[in-house]
Amino acid sequence: MIYSFLYVLIFSIALVLIQKLDISIPPLFSLLITASIASIYFNLINLHRLKETYADCWVNRKLWLIIMSLVLMMWGCTMIGPGIIGASSFNFLYFSWLGMLGFISLSAKDWQKNYSNFYFSICLIILIFANIFVEFQKSFANEAIIGILLAIMGGTSSFVYFKISQAFAKKTHLSATQILAVRFYLAIFVLIIFIPKHNISDHFTLNSTLSLALLAFCSLIIPLYFSQKALEKITSEQHAIINSLCPAITGILQEIFFRDIRIEQIAIYLIYSISIAIFHFANKYNKKMMVNT
Repeated sequence: MIYSFLYVLIFSIALVLIQKLDISIPPLFSLLITASIASIYFNLINLHRLKETYADCWVNRKLWLIIMSLVLMMWGCTMIGPGIIGASSFNFLYFSWLGMLGFISLSAKDWQKNYSNFYFSICLIILIFANIFVEFQKSFANEAIIGILLAIMGGTSSFVYFKISQAFAKKTHLSATQILAVRFYLAIFVLIIFIPKHNISDHFTLNSTLSLALLAFCSLIIPLYFSQKALEKITSEQHAIINSLCPAITGILQEIFFRDIRIEQIAIYLIYSISIAIFHFANKYNKKMMVNT
């Protein structure tokens, strides 16, 4: 579980950095550079296993293509969304939706043992709609709607990715870093084609390059490694639920750096974090009682 919690911390820092960089650097250009840096990094650390890695990927190319497509959707949403509705709001919608899917999936597997997960998912849906209401109070513009949809799309694709990635890892026996080495190629290819080329040189300043390198490590290297390692230790549903704790940390960081968090949002994040904690400890207590009886 420690890998999932480390993912939450580093990814929260990355989202605040994305919101900051979005002011001066186009988000899809940021994704192109950071994905390229991440691909180079993970290929280099797996240099002695590249032949084996790409051979396994080719044998399972349908799953590989699905993974790369999900990564493109997931990270396209993540790079664009925070600049539209703010890092904490995007993070809350993304991870609470992700956690809600995790709870529903767990309850569907064994209703008698996990029915409480379904009821908790309803609580998450209520908080999601509360946050959307607050977002529309700030601005009922098309941008707000787009930002909300991007967060929901990102959370959904992330949940599906967890399950597909877990199946891919079991089938190929590739390590976490081997999978991370091969999953960005479709995103890089698509972005090279569609990103405007006329002013691309303006973004290759020293400050921009250093900022994007930092972003690559904070968003696409360190947390993604923790995420992949977590999926080797726990289920995709458990990982999704732990990830849903991310918005509270992002909200604190966003308030420190931008001073643009509303009191209603803070209240939602606090209720959300407390609810997750209560549910977690209640589940542990119930399991302990069942074992003792």
